[in-house]
Amino acid sequence: MRPSNRFLPPDHAQGRPQRATGPSEQFAEGHWQGIRVALERQGWSHAQIELVRDQLRQGWPLEIARRHAAQISGFCPVRARSQL
Repeated sequence: MRPSNRFLPPDHAQGRPQRATGPSEQFAEGHWQGIRVALERQGWSHAQIELVRDQLRQGWPLEIARRHAAQISGFCPVRARSQL
């Protein structure tokens, strides 16, 4: 019996874009480095910034990702409140 090609290993799957990791990540709002710098200027902590990044990776827009990060951490930087 000939083996089926129905289930391919993940690294051989065709048509799937590879997700970039690291500083070169691109989201709808721009490059991750620019987003990270803007969040740091607004007073977000490193842990909160990583929460925002995780939310962006899940496909949420930046505004909602920031709102989720603020809700999860229980803290929102003073300078960012007007933008939430």
